Amino acid sequence: MIGKIVTDKSFGGAVRYLLGKEPGKAYILTSDGVELTSRQALIGSFEFQRRARPDVKRVVGHISLSFHPDDDPRMSNRLMLDLAREYMQRMEITGTQYLVVRHTDTKHPHLHILYNRVRYDTTLVPDRNERLRNMRICKELKQEYGLTFSHGKEQVATERLHGPEQLRHRIYDHLRELLPDCTSWTALAKELAKRQVATTFVHRGGDPTKEIQGVTFTLEGHTFKASQVDRKFSYGRLSQRVEQNRLRQAMIEQIRNYTDEQRPQVSAILQKLETEKQQQPPEQPCPKLSIAGKPLTKEQIEMLREGEPIYVRGTQSEGYVVMDDQLQMAWVYQDDPRDWVEYGKYTMRRMDRDRIEAGYVVRALVKWWGGTTARPYLWKEKASDTTYRESWDDPREPRPAQTQKHQDRPRRIITPKKESRGPSR
Repeated sequence: MIGKIVTDKSFGGAVRYLLGKEPGKAYILTSDGVELTSRQALIGSFEFQRRARPDVKRVVGHISLSFHPDDDPRMSNRLMLDLAREYMQRMEITGTQYLVVRHTDTKHPHLHILYNRVRYDTTLVPDRNERLRNMRICKELKQEYGLTFSHGKEQVATERLHGPEQLRHRIYDHLRELLPDCTSWTALAKELAKRQVATTFVHRGGDPTKEIQGVTFTLEGHTFKASQVDRKFSYGRLSQRVEQNRLRQAMIEQIRNYTDEQRPQVSAILQKLETEKQQQPPEQPCPKLSIAGKPLTKEQIEMLREGEPIYVRGTQSEGYVVMDDQLQMAWVYQDDPRDWVEYGKYTMRRMDRDRIEAGYVVRALVKWWGGTTARPYLWKEKASDTTYRESWDDPREPRPAQTQKHQDRPRRIITPKKESRGPSR
């Protein structure tokens, strides 16, 4: 399920598009507050209501909801109508005129919602952050109704994309192509530069003398965080893949230096290493989980593991569900737990604060300087502590082996300081 917000300047053009398909290719599923006797009467209904707010020019609301082709057998008019109504309710498209039309002229099932931003009481349907809200609500509805998630960007028809979304997929394709052969970040950045993609490392606090905490890619003036290109291309996962490539290449070179007498003994190993070169690192196994007896999908479990909430309905535990990253403990919220709250020098999501207060190590989403966000690990050493410990590495993982010269040094943990140019206040 993907929602696309369409820019329309007139109700007339939108109505003609929605109903101007070949016979049998457009069906009106439902409407409210509009006259359906003719197209002209329908347009007139919308135009009459918009006059209540002559001071507002952008009053035509138009959203298309598209569904995965695999869901087509399930997409009855009843289900699509339920999805449209639930979507409008969550997007606050209420108390106003609307028209919902299903189109059957493409391989994927989809519908269109045309609505008047001028409500019956002359207030406006809010359009603040509508694109972000649209993405979040579509993801929630896919989870709740068990709709199909696309399995990777390889199946996306990139020729139909435009603007930043097309650029993001071009970067994704370049990374998929280059990553198997790159044994260092320098080599990867160099190859990306040949394809007009600039690589920029993000240092903690914006200080280039401090450790790297992320990376961005820029193509044709548009910049994307690595995790925005794809979650599997986050800075941490890319670094892990590059290091695996380096170790594999070093082993291959060592094997190639063996004598002719030694070579038959390792030929099978060499062949296996060459074969594995094109393979992605194995994914973390996905456990079977359920909430109040309702099994969770693989996508829902992955979101929980990544520190994102899911919405579960139809059970005694209906609401937003959050878990620790080990998937051992769950919290259920009746309202959205991603509201920002303050604790000391941090501004973070309520769900992250609650998990830390419960004694868990959390890769929290916090507001950072310059209007950005960051994902440090935060935790309490003792339940009575009034400040959090902070680190960019998971404190639960063993440290790499160190030389004797450094073994006696204390483990470096970044502790909150008032003068730190870290989280915003």
